[in-house]
Parts: sequence; C-alpha cells; structure tokens
Amino acid sequence: MNFFDEIWEILNEGDIGLKFLKFELFYEKFKRDFNINFCESSKPNELITPSYAKFCEVVSMKELNKKVKPKDKNLNFIHSVAHIEFSAIDIALDACYRFRNLPREFYEDWLEVAEDEIRHFCMIENLLLKQGGRYGELSVHDGLFIALQKTSDSLTSRMALLPRYMEANGLDANAHIIKRLEGEGGNEELIECLKVILKEEVSHVYKGDKWFKFACKKEGIDENSYFDIILSLYPNSFKNVREINEQDRLKAGFSKEELCLIKNFSKER
Repeated sequence: MNFFDEIWEILNEGDIGLKFLKFELFYEKFKRDFNINFCESSKPNELITPSYAKFCEVVSMKELNKKVKPKDKNLNFIHSVAHIEFSAIDIALDACYRFRNLPREFYEDWLEVAEDEIRHFCMIENLLLKQGGRYGELSVHDGLFIALQKTSDSLTSRMALLPRYMEANGLDANAHIIKRLEGEGGNEELIECLKVILKEEVSHVYKGDKWFKFACKKEGIDENSYFDIILSLYPNSFKNVREINEQDRLKAGFSKEELCLIKNFSKER
C-alpha cells in the first residue's frame, strides 16, 4: 500500500480509537522511511462524507443554531471545541491525500499538524469525559467539511481558506475566549487546554501561510489575491468585529498591511 492509499484509509476511518492507532503506526513508519512510495495509483477520490458522520448527527450550521441546547452550556462549549479539533485532524489528512507531486516537506508539515490535532482532541475529550459527556452525543455542524470540499481542486484555495482564514480566525476567537474565561474564573483545566491549542495552532497557520505562498508562486498567482480568493468562496467573510490577535497572526506569517486590510474590511462591510 502506498502513501496516498494509507492516508485515505485513515482519513475515512470512523472508529476514533482505531483511526488514531492507524495514524500512529503510519506516522512512525513515515518518519523512518525516506524512500516512501509517493506514486499515484489513482487520482484522489472525492470526499463525500466526513468520518465523524459514523458516530455524530451531522447538520448544517443553520440547523445547528436551531437545535435545543443542553442546559449545561459548559458541556456544549467543550463538545464544540472537540468537534473543531476532530475536524481539523481530517483537514490535515486530506491535505496530505489530495495534493500530489509536492515536496516531502509538505507532507511532513501536515502529518505533524494531524498529530497535534489528535493530541488536542484527546485533551478536550478528556475534559468532556470528566464532565460526564462524550464526543458525538450532541449534534455537530459540517461547516469545516464544506470548506474542505469547496477547495478540493486547488492547493492555493485550500491553504488560503482553511489554515490562513478559518484557523487564523480561531487564533482570534481562542484568545478572546481565554481572556473571558480567566475574567469569569472559568475552569482552569479548560483554560490551560485552550492555551496549549492556541500556542500550537500558530504553527499550523504558519504552515498554511508557507504553502499558500508556495502555491501562489507555483501557479503564478499574486499573493495579494488572498482576499479575492476568500471572498469568492465566502462573500460574507471579514465581517467579524472581534478583536484581532495581532501578535499571533504576525508570528503565523501575516503582514501588518494585511492586518490593517482585515480591520478595514470589518469596518466597511
């Protein structure tokens, strides 16, 4: 079995424990083998259903907002974070599977991200279990999966949208939530988990930035087309008025000029 076939199997595995075990065994083998088979046995398959659909009720973002929320808001929040982290695992794996003929460093980067996301998920899942919950007992949205599908035919769009827009927005949101929870005297273990996730996901956005710029250069696209790409996929983007996490965005590859443009977009739209 070659690299892409094995990734496809892990990506579609719906048993969480088995999925993580398969990834661990594969990743250890990948790190040892510098002659791994990257030959394409076939073109990438279309990803039609998310792996979490095997154990979660999946609804659209609009439908999820209409769902009756459990009285325990803390449990609902932790479950939503767990879903984001689990979705991020498959996003990283799909990048490895879908985009071919790239430097080995590309696959190293996104397998490293997948490993991080698995660890993040396990931290949050442990919190869920302590609260008497489990991942999959509440409905989840397919927003990130739809974004993945929208960008399945373009490395430039994928890197722009998933890590450089959506995960970068997560840097803003996470910093805001941590600040709020600390001010309210929130769960210390949850706050520490969010801090770990925030610190490590700066590197994920940085990797997205790096490979976005690589793809732009390869395809002869101006890097400044970033905003046009995002708005073509999601016309209502950049309306968020949440405070931008400038410090972490700069570490992740954003320029000061881009941050000014994002702020201006928020004011104008």
